[in-house]
Amino acid sequence: MALTELQIPTKDNFYAKLKNAATQMNNLMSTWTEMAELLEMMGTADLDAMGVAAGQVRIDIVDFRILMQEVVAFYDGTSTAQTNVPETVVNKIRSL
Repeated sequence: MALTELQIPTKDNFYAKLKNAATQMNNLMSTWTEMAELLEMMGTADLDAMGVAAGQVRIDIVDFRILMQEVVAFYDGTSTAQTNVPETVVNKIRSL
């Protein structure tokens, strides 16, 4: 379905929206990279000190770290394989 003339943005508006979306994606990837690195450095003692219970929650946190690393790898072109379904992992983390 084609856009009508009333729906078509101006070229400047369209480019501004694309640029904004690309900037947001780049910032998000940077944030995810930092979070993945932080989670990578956390050990069992750190999680204990924070009060994170052993068991499924910790497994979900590890899965989330792996997911972030994979998305960033896909984004920067270094991805080789996918081990998790993103929607499943994200929904687990959202329900913590």
